[in-house]
Amino acid sequence: MDVAICPTTDAKYSQKLTQENMALYYEARKIAWNPQRFMESWRVFDNYEIRHERKRCGVIRLKADGETLFIRDLQIEPSKQRQGIGREAITWAMAYAQTSGYAQLALRVFAENPAVSLYQALGFVETGRSRDAVLTLSLSLSATSE
Repeated sequence: MDVAICPTTDAKYSQKLTQENMALYYEARKIAWNPQRFMESWRVFDNYEIRHERKRCGVIRLKADGETLFIRDLQIEPSKQRQGIGREAITWAMAYAQTSGYAQLALRVFAENPAVSLYQALGFVETGRSRDAVLTLSLSLSATSE
């Protein structure tokens, strides 16, 4: 599959895609989109764009916390979802985290998000659940290198 991931500085694209993709989840929980909060996170996360067949189609945003690398955001354009691009992005993040020396890769996801099954298929396990049905999923990278 022709997927490339590279650093990006296009916060406008990332914010628009994230806001659109998260709208139903936010509406269900009565969460208001906060563009200022997004821009604050933009400055402290490592931001990458995802390209499929040389066309931008998503973003993945990472943040380190000790020995854990968090996938803070993974967004794929709706027309490109369910084509294996998200799987490629997660596989890239796993390799990136492992070669960078992190012991664990983690992410948070709404429980009803269909991507939960993808994360579990890749070896992520539930390590937390909030009252508003946000799951924390983690992958031990030492287990993936054996």
